[in-house]
Amino acid sequence: MSVDEKDVTRINAKSKAYSSELQGQAFTWELARAYVPFQTYTIRFEPEEGLQKGTIFPELYRPYHPKQR
Repeated sequence: MSVDEKDVTRINAKSKAYSSELQGQAFTWELARAYVPFQTYTIRFEPEEGLQKGTIFPELYRPYHPKQR
């Protein structure tokens, strides 16, 4: 089911918290911003080792070592 801008405006117009000053801003707010650093592909694990470790990229491999009490 697709919701278009008119449906959202109609729903929000019925909300007590929705004021007329916010109507023009409903679709202009930035909700999030992703930071994705550039990744260089230098060394890779062999496919079998990558399946065992969960990644083929050594720089992403972080094994879990629970702390001993």
